[in-house]
Amino acid sequence: MELTLAWHTALLLFAKVILPPLAPSWFPGLGATVVNAICLAGVWCVLWRWGWLRVSGTATLGRPRRWWLAAPMLLIAGSYALAGLDGSTTVVVSSLVSLLWVGLNEEVYSRGLVQQTLTPLGPLRAATGVAVLFGAGHLQNYLFFGAPLDDTLWQMLSAGLFGFACAGLRFAIGSVWPMVLVHALDDFFQIRSPGSAPDGWQVAVYVFHAAFGWWLLRRYGSGDTLPSQGAVAADDDERPEEAGALD
Repeated sequence: MELTLAWHTALLLFAKVILPPLAPSWFPGLGATVVNAICLAGVWCVLWRWGWLRVSGTATLGRPRRWWLAAPMLLIAGSYALAGLDGSTTVVVSSLVSLLWVGLNEEVYSRGLVQQTLTPLGPLRAATGVAVLFGAGHLQNYLFFGAPLDDTLWQMLSAGLFGFACAGLRFAIGSVWPMVLVHALDDFFQIRSPGSAPDGWQVAVYVFHAAFGWWLLRRYGSGDTLPSQGAVAADDDERPEEAGALD
């Protein structure tokens, strides 16, 4: 909880107080990019200071042969692009760059630092904690950025379930990097879509994220503990028996 409050406080201070508005015509997303880069640097320093860069999945590719597990979420992200992209070329490129930084910052913080902190609770409790904290963090959009309350509540639910599935992926893969790409593209295609996805599709996505995260936790257990580099290939597709039960 303290880590979450500290991270969101830093984000708000840089976005609202410390930095001037940064939205030049050639890069409208400059402000978001700078704020997320600064917060990412802070989280990276904490992970480095605590010796968690690798074990948190931040400074490692994990088990590359399991990266395919992120494919369903990547397909869901791509589904929001079926209606096309809204905005000029400058706006679209700016959004893509800034949201890549958002994805990087939020995954290193949430599925890296926060998830590693909660890991001693067991995989299910840790993933649930990550989901709750990640979803609740989006309340700031209502409190400080003028988003309508009903939209914010739905976003909190969506983000929480998305975070639960990403937490399961991090346990399975041992790296945050596949989720960085999924997260960035999911945000990008939804924000730049000319319209909202049908309610039925959104509900189906919610159900899928919950079920997918549960399956990952059941199947791969506490896969965040990586084997030695020489043993990765041999261990890659094996399920650690001692990690099969959920807490």
